[in-house]
Amino acid sequence: MTRSWFLPVSEETTDLLVVGGGPAGASAAIAAAGHGISSVLIEEGDMPGGQIHRAPRSPNAPGPDPDGERIRRDLVANRNLIDVRTNTSVWGVFDRKRVCVSDGDASTILTAKQIILAPGAQEYVPPFPGWTLPGVMTAGGAQALLKMTGVAPGRRIVLAGSGPLLLAVAAQMAKLGHQVVSVFQAASRRSWMMLPLRAWQAPQKTLEGMKYFGTLKRTGVKMRYGRMVVSAHGDQRLTGISHAPVDASWRPDLSRTETINADALCISYGLMPRTDLFQIFGCKMRFCEMRGGWHPERDDQLRTSRRDVFAVGDGAGVSGASAAILEGKLAGNAAAHALGACSDACLEGVSRRLGRALRRVHTFGAAINQISYPRAGLLDLVTDDTIVCRCEELMWKEVRTGIEQGGTDFRTLKSATRLGMGPCQAKFCWPSASRQIARLTERAMKEVGPISVRNPIRPISLGALAKKAAVSG
Repeated sequence: MTRSWFLPVSEETTDLLVVGGGPAGASAAIAAAGHGISSVLIEEGDMPGGQIHRAPRSPNAPGPDPDGERIRRDLVANRNLIDVRTNTSVWGVFDRKRVCVSDGDASTILTAKQIILAPGAQEYVPPFPGWTLPGVMTAGGAQALLKMTGVAPGRRIVLAGSGPLLLAVAAQMAKLGHQVVSVFQAASRRSWMMLPLRAWQAPQKTLEGMKYFGTLKRTGVKMRYGRMVVSAHGDQRLTGISHAPVDASWRPDLSRTETINADALCISYGLMPRTDLFQIFGCKMRFCEMRGGWHPERDDQLRTSRRDVFAVGDGAGVSGASAAILEGKLAGNAAAHALGACSDACLEGVSRRLGRALRRVHTFGAAINQISYPRAGLLDLVTDDTIVCRCEELMWKEVRTGIEQGGTDFRTLKSATRLGMGPCQAKFCWPSASRQIARLTERAMKEVGPISVRNPIRPISLGALAKKAAVSG
């Protein structure tokens, strides 16, 4: 039996609650509105669109993103049915149905008949020597800075890791005149050159990728394949990086290390679904490296094991923005059907049409993931003195000792070392730590398990509760 807190906050009910205002969540709310369904859309940012469709905040930034502008226009056009709440986040779920949200000033409990979760994804960055230096950041963070302000994170920029995000960010920087020294892709050149043959069902995405390659070649950016950054150097901030060739498992050959000067390093080894919401709702989870790691189980209409909860977008398994839009539309229609606003025939027709399109984009996503999913060699980057839990400043030798002494799942390792006790609640350290556990104990990742999630899943101030209580009391 789930124990509830007593929360002195207001309560609301809605037919449909959508969490996440990126392409998946926004598309779901818009699709449901097409059937006359009213919804509440919760978005952590100050504007819908998600990471990929961030709106510019400066005249120096790149022009507005057409897809993002379309999403925002459609939400405005349906404002009589879609209650968009920006700068708002879900911080707790009680009794597996009462969803607590906060806008920073006050909290509200929402209860919905149907729920669509579109939490998005986060980047995977394995620990390596020097990764905590100022000047080292994720490629997605650099992209957000660039899209909003047009400002680059440094004067001599290196991007490294795996996946198409590196190409996109490097091309965007180079197009704006910023100096990108080099892009290091851990995957081989051959695997990238074979991509168009494997992803022929998504010609538009293939063409987009070719444009990125063309921009990098035209602006003189060096692409280095089969290499990775093995360490970052500097005293108070980044001054240079060392890189080395890797084998098929991405194990670096440190005897062939090279060093270059750089004051900004943007790292990304693909995306991982943000799963805390699914876990706290009690949805069944599964692990698949090709989908980014842990993600919820879903049926053909994108329902989770909870019949009133749908999962869409990269938070339900990394597949990209095109798939996110299609999944959002499918879930929005399915939720409308569950609420009695969409007929069986209508849902069947929509599911058939969107299902065909999803199979095509999933084929492309699978081809990309086959190239860029994290290999075992990444775990060899840590040294004894490498910090692996940034919140608690734990070094690898401390965590390894905890594992060797029996910390072979999240709770036991957390108790033994404090790993995961910081503000991020293990969202950034556990993906690598769990892989190290699997390697050292020779177990599968599904045996090690995901993080353990409990309320509050986001930081919340007592003032956000007290202020609402004062107003209502």
